[in-house]
Amino acid sequence: MLDERKAAILAALVEDHITSGQPVSSGAVLDRSGLGCSTATIRNEFVLLEKDGYIAKPHTSAGRIPTDRGYRYYVDHLSPGPLLASTRIRIDSFFSSMHSELERILEETTELLSEVTHFPAVVLGPGLRGHRIKDARLLDVEPGVVLLVIVTDGGRVHQALLRLSVPATPKEIDQAQEMIDGTLVGLILDDDPPEIDLAGLPRPVGSLLGLAADALGDAAEAGRDIYVGGASRMVELWEDLAKLHRVLALLERDAALPDLLGGQTELTTVRIGPETGTGESDLAVVATSYGGYGAGGRMGVIGPIRMDYRRTIRVVEEISDALGESLQS
Repeated sequence: MLDERKAAILAALVEDHITSGQPVSSGAVLDRSGLGCSTATIRNEFVLLEKDGYIAKPHTSAGRIPTDRGYRYYVDHLSPGPLLASTRIRIDSFFSSMHSELERILEETTELLSEVTHFPAVVLGPGLRGHRIKDARLLDVEPGVVLLVIVTDGGRVHQALLRLSVPATPKEIDQAQEMIDGTLVGLILDDDPPEIDLAGLPRPVGSLLGLAADALGDAAEAGRDIYVGGASRMVELWEDLAKLHRVLALLERDAALPDLLGGQTELTTVRIGPETGTGESDLAVVATSYGGYGAGGRMGVIGPIRMDYRRTIRVVEEISDALGESLQS
């Protein structure tokens, strides 16, 4: 933990570097921080902060820039900045007039998030976890293959093909349907397959019910569509074309994006440089959840490590809250 003066110097240095993109001098830190000390004192603190790995001196410049550790300390101890009145009006206006189907809402929210933050944005759609099963139907497709159709109380539909090693007769499918009606309808979807007593049942019926239970467990994570907006903004953020192409490729890897946004946590996360697990040093991700556990998803923005974290965190959280309220209304 840094003492109060070192923390104030580091914060001023990070914020000046975010604004200018240049190494920061002791004079600039003094002006921004308002500390009642001399520039010589700040230079002495620079030496200590550099020794501890919070800042670095690039080339022969007299100024300093923050390291990954410096950014991490800054982010961990900052308070999100205030929201401009114009930004508040833009967000409120968007959600007050948004009355579309879920997919359209999430797609346009992604564009809004990118527009307000000026970074590429990603929104991970809600899965089915936490939804209650309103209906579940077994439909005979062909010998040995049965289609399970799940309808939730929120109107979401999920389908799964059940492949049997021994084909079931129409009578056996009807028997399995009766048990599904009596044991599965009304249950809340989660990661664990529901338990069904298969004792004494004909093999095709037991097999069918076991597959259906497994499919319901898998359905908890189903439906997580991924929406990406503002990818064209990357040209303004990274001048290195090779890096730009690598980040673009990352946005196109759907399987990697949920982990990049923080996985299953409901907390706001800020991942910097190596913490992103992408191998990219100049990359940061600010993400948070919306809609609550089981009924929502994650959203976030991706940008260079030199981003305005105070503003970005505030905007991401405000849009997340507004989206959650919109989905629950």
